[in-house]
Amino acid sequence: MARSLLIKGAMLAATIAVVLWIGWPAPTKDAPSQAEPNQPMTVQATPPPGSVAATAPSKVDLNRASVDELTMLPGVGPVLAQRMVEWRKAHGRYRSVEDLQGVKGIGKKRLEQLRPLVTIKT
Repeated sequence: MARSLLIKGAMLAATIAVVLWIGWPAPTKDAPSQAEPNQPMTVQATPPPGSVAATAPSKVDLNRASVDELTMLPGVGPVLAQRMVEWRKAHGRYRSVEDLQGVKGIGKKRLEQLRPLVTIKT
């Protein structure tokens, strides 16, 4: 009987050690409850408020965008965004999206990536 209790105690201690080592999964607000397996799972279709997708405009106006707005474009970091703004200051407003090729760091591939995301408003 005592040997059985020692074995069970050792198994319990090993289980606790594994749980502590791996980490116990903490329930999240968005995760479905595991206690209700037959309930349908809902999927959030809209991005949460404050995310980049929720705050990003549909198209960025190259003649009015700030450095921060330009960095929200894919593949455009702070250095490239600053170059885009400096090109605008040096050459006047962008007349077409193709003018982006005059900015150091924007080639044909990057231009085609940005084309659907930017606009030139008059």
